[in-house]
Amino acid sequence: MTTQPQRLSSSLFSSQHQIGLLCAFIGCLLFSLKPILVKLAYQAGGDAASIMALRAMSSLPLYLFTLMYICRKASARSKVRQSGLAAAGVGILGYYLASYLDITALEFISAQLERLLIFLFPSFVVLISWVVYKQVPSKTVIGATILGYAGTALILAHDFQTLGSSVTLGAALAVASAFVFAIYLVASKPLIGKLGSSLFTSIGMGSAGVTILIHLLMSDTIIANWSIELIVIGVVLGIVCTVLPSYFVAAGMARLSPTQLSLTNNAGPAITATFAVLILGELFTVWHAVGMILVIFSVVLINRSKN
Repeated sequence: MTTQPQRLSSSLFSSQHQIGLLCAFIGCLLFSLKPILVKLAYQAGGDAASIMALRAMSSLPLYLFTLMYICRKASARSKVRQSGLAAAGVGILGYYLASYLDITALEFISAQLERLLIFLFPSFVVLISWVVYKQVPSKTVIGATILGYAGTALILAHDFQTLGSSVTLGAALAVASAFVFAIYLVASKPLIGKLGSSLFTSIGMGSAGVTILIHLLMSDTIIANWSIELIVIGVVLGIVCTVLPSYFVAAGMARLSPTQLSLTNNAGPAITATFAVLILGELFTVWHAVGMILVIFSVVLINRSKN
């Protein structure tokens, strides 16, 4: 017979699980809109430096405010002294370098292809863990990785024929971004354990934001030439597609298992493809459909095997 405390505990767990799923999906949705807005920013006359800077300008104050709020406690300040520098370095790697490569790639390839190439980062995590930590992947993971690359190759071949040789450069930049982001994920795991997700995110994103502004000052970008449309897109990109999803995902991580969280993220390429077709007018052929299915299925297999 189920007691009242047991029913209450079960109800609370179910409620927290539903909140976690909702937070994770919202985070995935907002992150998936990023390549769409970057494409629109390019159409509004932006370049990689200006798009990154506008994104940083609108998000950096919120991350710094959160960092100062968390650091009111002495325990948080102690953690920052011990691991803050490492978190800053890893954050710059993941949120500046990987982001710069990603945004630059979108100048040459479709939003759909970019999202699928970035979505291959779990396979890079497996490879890095294999080399660094001697964690030999299973046959399932190896097969899933090959499957994902095959799906991406289908779309790459199609876009190369329709969009020209610039696709090769864009794809190389996107793959490099996915690889750098995979390094970031492997390096960030022990730091998140020491600092907590919110403190680590605030330090990492804040440090990357400062680095991006330095990049802007060193570039040839003329701020006076920014249009109102570009500025609005940049602000939306910074708040809606950067700050909000980073904390939504963190909230989801606190309530879900890694498997459950990864399953919500699998919807990302489909969300991006839908908005790319509706807003940007990109083509969605049978090759894109087959390639997307193969990539998503491969990531599902990798995540299941890891968990």
